[in-house]
Amino acid sequence: MSRRGENIYKRKDGRWEGRIAIERKENGRLRYRSVYARTYADVKFKLKNYIEIPRKTDSDVSDWIYDYIVSLKDSVKLSTYSLYMRSYRKHLLPYFKGVKLRELTKGSIQGFVDSRRDLSPSTVRGLFNILRGALKKAYEKGLVDAIWLGIMLPKNKRRVTEVFTKHEQELIEDCIDTDKSPNEIGILICLYTGLRIGELCGLKWEDIDFDIGVLTVNRTVQRISINGRSQLTEMTPKSEYSQRRIPIPSFLLKELERLRANSRSDYVISCNSHIMDPRTYQYQFKSFLKKAGVRENNFHSLRHTFSVRALELDFDIKTLSEILGHSNAVITLKTYAHSLDEHKRASMERLSSLRSDNS
Repeated sequence: MSRRGENIYKRKDGRWEGRIAIERKENGRLRYRSVYARTYADVKFKLKNYIEIPRKTDSDVSDWIYDYIVSLKDSVKLSTYSLYMRSYRKHLLPYFKGVKLRELTKGSIQGFVDSRRDLSPSTVRGLFNILRGALKKAYEKGLVDAIWLGIMLPKNKRRVTEVFTKHEQELIEDCIDTDKSPNEIGILICLYTGLRIGELCGLKWEDIDFDIGVLTVNRTVQRISINGRSQLTEMTPKSEYSQRRIPIPSFLLKELERLRANSRSDYVISCNSHIMDPRTYQYQFKSFLKKAGVRENNFHSLRHTFSVRALELDFDIKTLSEILGHSNAVITLKTYAHSLDEHKRASMERLSSLRSDNS
């Protein structure tokens, strides 16, 4: 119910809505605009000062998204900010440029989502999250309704976890043992610690405590776009859980001690004693697989291979989750559910021995 003499209502969601006539249509009927706020006083103030609102609602949606991303610069990682800007320039700006904030509807948002079906579901969801964040800011100012609600998003597809077979792992390790190449030790590190490629490239000798046999993940290396230019950047790990301590198997610790004695770099693996670009190391890895006689695979498969071998050796999920730097064990379970199923099946087959023993 509205206050007497005023076009102000309290909505079911707890907010206050005020309506004001802004123009008369050709048929003589008035066209209204709504403003929103948490309190009655705030709505009344917005109605009184409505002259400011048309200017804001006449701005392009693309400008509104850009301003929102810029506002996040000091509160997100540089890599995240770079990703948002890249997503904005490639997808959001071309689609929403020229579209006024006041013209944006739920249908146009759904149209944007549907127009990006050629992208992966996770990418589409990422784009929508940026748009939703910008619209929430507009919502807080009473400039739009919650038009992002109810949008149908593509479902995330279950990723196929690529893992090297035990035979392929043997070929990889034999090739490393034969060549004794300093940088190839990085492949062995990932096979037995589960490090990500960026974490490996950022690993320094100072991060390894040789007395107790533990390495600490303190940084990651990533190539990101800054002001339109690609730049190799050291930064904190992916999340607070990614900054972790990992015990090193004794055989690997001996290899690292041997390598450190001849190293002239601060980094465990390097490019002419300088920081290694993950992209360069990925290329080197592909060449290495050819030399080892192993099928082509991406570097991240080393991390998956470590995880699967750990499960095969009956690592408990919580321990494995902490070593991998996952925020919780649920992520580990979801990622390696297929491998766990195979492990459970193999474990259940052991019961067959009871049958054979009794027959």
